[in-house]
Amino acid sequence: MDILLDVLIGLSMLAVVGSLFMGMIAFSKNDPGGRSNGWMAWRVRTQVVAVAVLMLSVWVRSTHG
Repeated sequence: MDILLDVLIGLSMLAVVGSLFMGMIAFSKNDPGGRSNGWMAWRVRTQVVAVAVLMLSVWVRSTHG
């Protein structure tokens, strides 16, 4: 279970960093289509997932550790 949680934490953090950089690239191009806003919205969603996975990991390790 610990390995699975570690993998999920890593993947969720990579998703946050990836969406952050994609949003920064879209923002630097001054795209009027709103792609930068869409990427930043994805960044917020991935951050919520990452925080939830971190909280789950802390809870599991405190109750089973």
